[in-house]
Amino acid sequence: MSGLRIGSLCSGYGGLDMAAQAVFGGSLAWVADNDAGACRILAHHHPHVPNLGDITATCWDEVEPVDIVTGGYPCQPFSSAGKRKGVADERHIWPDIARALGVLRPRLAVFENVAGHLSLGFDSVLCDLAALGFDARW
Repeated sequence: MSGLRIGSLCSGYGGLDMAAQAVFGGSLAWVADNDAGACRILAHHHPHVPNLGDITATCWDEVEPVDIVTGGYPCQPFSSAGKRKGVADERHIWPDIARALGVLRPRLAVFENVAGHLSLGFDSVLCDLAALGFDARW
Protein backbone atom coordinates (compact mmCIF):
# COMPACT_ATOMS: atom_id res chain seq x y z
CA MET A 1 0.00 0.00 0.00
CA SER A 2 3.02 2.29 -0.22
CA GLY A 3 1.70 4.15 -3.30
CA LEU A 4 -1.12 5.69 -1.27
CA ARG A 5 -1.52 9.46 -1.26
CA ILE A 6 -2.50 11.12 2.02
CA GLY A 7 -4.17 14.50 2.48
CA SER A 8 -4.04 16.07 5.92
CA LEU A 9 -6.67 18.46 7.32
CA CYS A 10 -6.00 20.51 10.47
CA SER A 11 -2.52 19.02 10.30
CA GLY A 12 -0.97 20.58 13.39
CA TYR A 13 2.56 19.24 13.78
CA GLY A 14 1.68 16.19 11.64
CA GLY A 15 1.35 13.52 14.33
CA LEU A 16 -1.78 11.91 12.92
CA ASP A 17 -0.17 11.89 9.48
CA MET A 18 2.86 10.07 10.86
CA ALA A 19 0.57 7.49 12.47
CA ALA A 20 -1.36 6.98 9.24
CA GLN A 21 1.89 6.55 7.31
CA ALA A 22 3.16 4.04 9.89
CA VAL A 23 -0.04 1.98 9.55
CA PHE A 24 -0.90 2.35 5.85
CA GLY A 25 2.33 3.54 4.22
CA GLY A 26 2.04 6.19 1.57
CA SER A 27 3.14 9.78 1.31
CA LEU A 28 1.68 13.22 1.94
CA ALA A 29 0.16 14.88 -1.12
CA TRP A 30 -0.86 18.02 0.80
CA VAL A 31 -1.44 19.37 4.27
CA ALA A 32 -3.90 22.03 5.45
CA ASP A 33 -3.36 24.21 8.49
CA ASN A 34 -3.58 27.96 8.98
CA ASP A 35 -1.96 28.20 12.43
CA ALA A 36 1.35 30.08 12.07
CA GLY A 37 3.29 27.74 14.37
CA ALA A 38 1.93 24.62 12.72
CA CYS A 39 2.72 26.06 9.28
CA ARG A 40 6.37 26.60 10.25
CA ILE A 41 6.68 23.02 11.55
CA LEU A 42 4.99 21.56 8.47
CA ALA A 43 7.15 23.62 6.10
CA HIS A 44 10.28 22.48 7.94
CA HIS A 45 9.40 18.77 7.90
CA HIS A 46 7.68 18.72 4.49
CA PRO A 47 9.18 21.53 2.39
CA HIS A 48 7.87 20.14 -0.90
CA VAL A 49 4.32 19.40 0.31
CA PRO A 50 1.82 22.18 -0.38
CA ASN A 51 -0.12 23.65 2.54
CA LEU A 52 -3.70 24.46 1.52
CA GLY A 53 -4.12 26.74 4.53
CA ASP A 54 -7.64 27.54 5.72
CA ILE A 55 -9.93 24.61 4.88
CA THR A 56 -13.03 26.78 5.25
CA ALA A 57 -11.88 28.75 2.18
CA THR A 58 -10.49 25.88 0.09
CA CYS A 59 -12.02 25.02 -3.28
CA TRP A 60 -11.89 21.23 -3.02
CA ASP A 61 -12.59 20.73 -6.74
CA GLU A 62 -9.09 22.13 -7.35
CA VAL A 63 -7.30 19.90 -4.80
CA GLU A 64 -5.39 16.76 -5.75
CA PRO A 65 -7.50 13.69 -4.90
CA VAL A 66 -6.03 11.37 -2.26
CA ASP A 67 -6.58 7.83 -1.01
CA ILE A 68 -6.62 8.76 2.70
CA VAL A 69 -7.70 11.94 4.46
CA THR A 70 -6.55 12.52 8.02
CA GLY A 71 -7.57 15.26 10.40
CA GLY A 72 -7.31 16.40 13.97
CA TYR A 73 -10.01 19.04 13.77
CA PRO A 74 -10.48 21.58 16.59
CA CYS A 75 -11.52 20.05 19.89
CA GLN A 76 -12.48 23.26 21.71
CA PRO A 77 -16.18 23.01 20.77
CA PHE A 78 -16.43 19.59 22.46
CA SER A 79 -13.80 19.53 25.19
CA SER A 80 -14.79 19.36 28.85
CA ALA A 81 -11.95 21.85 29.42
CA GLY A 82 -13.92 24.46 27.49
CA LYS A 83 -17.45 25.85 27.27
CA ARG A 84 -18.76 22.89 25.20
CA LYS A 85 -20.64 25.09 22.74
CA GLY A 86 -20.61 22.28 20.15
CA VAL A 87 -21.96 23.35 16.78
CA ALA A 88 -22.55 26.90 18.12
CA ASP A 89 -18.79 27.36 18.57
CA GLU A 90 -17.16 29.37 15.76
CA ARG A 91 -14.30 26.82 15.76
CA HIS A 92 -16.68 24.00 14.79
CA ILE A 93 -15.48 23.16 11.29
CA TRP A 94 -16.74 19.59 10.86
CA PRO A 95 -19.19 20.74 8.13
CA ASP A 96 -16.21 22.02 6.12
CA ILE A 97 -14.46 18.68 6.56
CA ALA A 98 -17.57 16.78 5.46
CA ARG A 99 -17.73 19.05 2.38
CA ALA A 100 -14.10 18.20 1.59
CA LEU A 101 -14.74 14.47 1.96
CA GLY A 102 -17.74 14.73 -0.35
CA VAL A 103 -15.61 16.21 -3.11
CA LEU A 104 -12.37 14.29 -2.57
CA ARG A 105 -14.03 10.87 -2.01
CA PRO A 106 -11.01 9.20 -0.34
CA ARG A 107 -11.00 5.45 0.30
CA LEU A 108 -10.27 6.01 3.99
CA ALA A 109 -10.65 8.88 6.43
CA VAL A 110 -8.92 8.93 9.83
CA PHE A 111 -9.82 11.60 12.39
CA GLU A 112 -9.06 12.24 16.04
CA ASN A 113 -10.69 14.39 18.69
CA VAL A 114 -11.37 14.56 22.44
CA ALA A 115 -13.57 12.11 24.38
CA GLY A 116 -16.10 14.90 25.01
CA HIS A 117 -16.95 14.83 21.31
CA LEU A 118 -18.67 11.47 21.80
CA SER A 119 -21.38 13.14 23.89
CA LEU A 120 -21.55 16.40 21.93
CA GLY A 121 -21.73 16.62 18.16
CA PHE A 122 -20.43 13.15 17.29
CA ASP A 123 -23.88 12.05 16.13
CA SER A 124 -23.67 14.70 13.39
CA VAL A 125 -20.26 13.42 12.33
CA LEU A 126 -21.57 9.85 12.10
CA CYS A 127 -24.63 10.97 10.11
CA ASP A 128 -22.47 12.93 7.68
CA LEU A 129 -20.06 10.04 7.24
CA ALA A 130 -22.92 7.61 6.60
CA ALA A 131 -24.48 10.00 4.06
CA LEU A 132 -21.11 10.10 2.28
CA GLY A 133 -20.96 6.30 2.15
CA PHE A 134 -18.38 5.74 4.90
CA ASP A 135 -18.57 3.14 7.65
CA ALA A 136 -17.32 4.48 10.96
CA ARG A 137 -15.36 2.88 13.80
CA TRP A 138 -14.43 4.71 16.96
